[in-house]
Amino acid sequence: MESQPHNRPTLELLVDPGTVPLFATVLQGGIAIQSRSGETLGAFLAKLPEFSNDYIINDIQTIFLNGTAIDDLETPLEGDNQVLALSAAMPGLAGAIFRKNSFHAALRTTFKEKPAVQQDHKVISITLKLFNSIARDRGPALLATGVSINAKNLLAFFKISPALLGHISHIDLDGKEGGQKELAGYLEQNRPLNLTVREACHD
Repeated sequence: MESQPHNRPTLELLVDPGTVPLFATVLQGGIAIQSRSGETLGAFLAKLPEFSNDYIINDIQTIFLNGTAIDDLETPLEGDNQVLALSAAMPGLAGAIFRKNSFHAALRTTFKEKPAVQQDHKVISITLKLFNSIARDRGPALLATGVSINAKNLLAFFKISPALLGHISHIDLDGKEGGQKELAGYLEQNRPLNLTVREACHD
């Protein structure tokens, strides 16, 4: 996984033990991760923290790339601002249709294969969205490493789940300690920031 820009505003949250998976649902809104044009979907996923080959193959059951269900992990990531959404198995017929290599896959809209192009390996931005158990299982590792997220998305998340604010024990804004009032003002600014969420250590 490409490192996050060092010149962006930084927000670090220390939260109560056992609550990081609750905060990981913020990943449904999307985080920005840098890749290289032409890198395969499988190679991109394998660089994410705790995304082993076994987990990618067996636990990630639904993959959407720019709104289209994808089965082939060799699919290249091309062009900037790609949106990649990952989900575990979804219930019902819709889940069966969009599941990787499903018997019902023929019912979905097919992905039109593009002609091969010369890869320039330039840096591109991928918006990664994690849903359901994928967010709960692997989100904490991503948040501990640090993710690039838009402040307005994080603000909207806390407005929907205000109870989570009560689980925050320490707030660090650009290296300075702050409170929830300062946090609210910090997130009012519509800008990308580097977010880290970790469990607080209690003696």
